[in-house]
Amino acid sequence: MHRRFTLITALFTGAIAAAVALPLVSACRRLASDSSFFAADAQAAAIAAPPPTAESVKQQQVTQMPSLAPLVKQLRPVVVNINSKIKPRGGGRVAQRLPQGHPRLRQQPQQDEDNSDDDSSQDPMERFFRYFGQPSPGDQQERHGLGSGFLIGDGLVLTNNHVVEVQDESRPGRFRPMDEIKVITDETAPGGAREFSAKVIGNDPKTDIAVLKIEGKDVDKLKYATLGDSDLAEVGDYVLAIGEPFGLQATVTSGIISAKERTQFGGPYSDYLQTDASINPGNSGGPLFNMKGEVVGVNAAIISGANTIGFAIPINVVKEILPQLKQTGRVARGFLGVSPQAITSDMADSLGLKSTKGALIADVVKDSPAEKGGLKPGDVVVALNGKPVSDNSQLTRDVGVIPPGSTVKLDIVREGKQRTVEVKLAERPDEKEQGGRTPTKSGQDKEQGDLLGLSVQDVTPQLARQSQVDPATKGAVVVDVAPDSPAADAGLEPGDVVLEVNRRAVASAAEYKNAVKGVKKGDTALVRVRRGQATQYVPVRVKA
Repeated sequence: MHRRFTLITALFTGAIAAAVALPLVSACRRLASDSSFFAADAQAAAIAAPPPTAESVKQQQVTQMPSLAPLVKQLRPVVVNINSKIKPRGGGRVAQRLPQGHPRLRQQPQQDEDNSDDDSSQDPMERFFRYFGQPSPGDQQERHGLGSGFLIGDGLVLTNNHVVEVQDESRPGRFRPMDEIKVITDETAPGGAREFSAKVIGNDPKTDIAVLKIEGKDVDKLKYATLGDSDLAEVGDYVLAIGEPFGLQATVTSGIISAKERTQFGGPYSDYLQTDASINPGNSGGPLFNMKGEVVGVNAAIISGANTIGFAIPINVVKEILPQLKQTGRVARGFLGVSPQAITSDMADSLGLKSTKGALIADVVKDSPAEKGGLKPGDVVVALNGKPVSDNSQLTRDVGVIPPGSTVKLDIVREGKQRTVEVKLAERPDEKEQGGRTPTKSGQDKEQGDLLGLSVQDVTPQLARQSQVDPATKGAVVVDVAPDSPAADAGLEPGDVVLEVNRRAVASAAEYKNAVKGVKKGDTALVRVRRGQATQYVPVRVKA
């Protein structure tokens, strides 16, 4: 009986479940049928919708694609153009290769670039600054040049030294300053595109860095760049270059840092960042920015004939010498007095080293700080003031940025044993003699000279070496030439030695000053000068 009751109950429950499920199945079938209808409606609506407009596509792209425009708007106001002018000279020529003309500058007749007197074909690295309008041999026409730079505050502009000075072929090792330097701000800068006169207050040919000073109304209101930390930059980081290549104002290019510590080119203090951001003649002295808007390098050179291989001076190298350039106008480098060389793998075992890192001292200069500190040939410098030394180039660079008179600690390996020595650095002999130009004084300290525009001193042995004349030479050596003065117009330069004024012999600075007293406005003074080993008469016309 119980079994029969259970069977009847099960049959009854199944019947109820079937009755309930039947409407649900029908509803699902209707929903599936209706979904095809809804899909058809959606398709029809899509067909009926208006086509996308250019504005709607642009808005969609803005939301989908990143843009550097906000960063560029922030950075453009701190970048400046640097236009310079060189007046005719009676002597030597300037070794520079010349590109096509600058559209905003007065152009001169050009010649085939292969016929230029540039000797840079021996060096694969090219500087960016160029002259526009190539002079023929003996040409006395005025020439113009173009470069870039960036504001760093207090009316100061950072750029390359070769943008504001050129090597003088008639006096090897010396630099000829530009006769006129103009700094033009970007149109997005406060006050728009404005032109300022500028002067060099500090330069360092060995790192190719110069600092300019501009003066004028509202200079303090100009925006200025933030200097970053180039040591933190890594290969693969995105960078921006802004400058005026070939006269194309405010050109922005982007790329990455391709390599670091490129030391194959340049002098002993070169330590370039390599980038594939497109940079060309006219970019020289312009900034290389990271994506934070900080300057990580100063664009300085390219490899001749290569595409998108450019080099920038790391901003940390600049920051190390910037205080000296501001204060004294030049860089005094520490001098250790050793000849370091790289360590090869076959040297490591015999030197008792576990790796090739370090700088092997091949020679020690007699009576140098190194000799006095106890360094010997065969020593391996592995650290300087606690910082590891990877190779000989790094040792040279790191010692060079330490001021003379500083005491440094050197960790060395001698005969397989490590020890520490202390050495007091001296000033490099070549820095003492200053083979470059005489630093220009700034502000109120700048001497305007006499009626001719010259500031002179007695010929000393040191000045004689700088001027490359015999130490026994009697005369008055020119130490400064006032801009736009009669002497500047006549082509006189620092380093020239005045021997006569209007056929009156000059044996000292005092005799020169007495001779100039006889010159009046409207006169033309006949000045006999010695420049290096050459002597010539130069007419100096004093405007009435």
